[in-house]
Amino acid sequence: MTKILHIDSSSNTTSSNSRKLSAAIVAKLGGDVTYRDLATSNLSVISEAHIAAFYTPKDDRNDAQNILLAQSDELVKELFEHDVIVIGVPMYNFNIPGSLKLYQDLVARVGETFVYTETGPKGLIEGKKIYFALTTGGVPIGSEMDYVSPSLKSYFGFLGLTDQTIIGADGLAVDPEVKLATAFSEIENLAA
Repeated sequence: MTKILHIDSSSNTTSSNSRKLSAAIVAKLGGDVTYRDLATSNLSVISEAHIAAFYTPKDDRNDAQNILLAQSDELVKELFEHDVIVIGVPMYNFNIPGSLKLYQDLVARVGETFVYTETGPKGLIEGKKIYFALTTGGVPIGSEMDYVSPSLKSYFGFLGLTDQTIIGADGLAVDPEVKLATAFSEIENLAA
């Protein structure tokens, strides 16, 4: 059975459109689902102590460093254990939610999720599919004002997640019914 990691990042936990779309993608794909709500996960802000622990070889870390990295270790483990990742992402002020940025900081780990080679960085989370359920109030996805979709593609591609699909509903502040209907129709056409 396909193992799906379903991640939501919207601060709106009751009526978020990105949450609705990500849930629809997961339902369409079917499988064994692990759910993580970044808005309620109390993710750590990366500190100087985190950075020192990240760059300390695993066998050389002290107890305090292991405790400090426990959350990051759990998040990294989830990425490796699942076949498909589905992330709900609303655009906030031309960017991703702060909770998703915290998540990115916690899972981008040299030697764990990527390595540096003579030819450049190489992502280590390979052979998986990632879907982004992206919503915006007014910025068209793919426009020059859309900084989110290129950032998502670059960041997760850097980790090795290069099989990417964005299902978007943009312009929700203007025409939510039509935009959501189009996105849900696109989800219905996904191969399960």
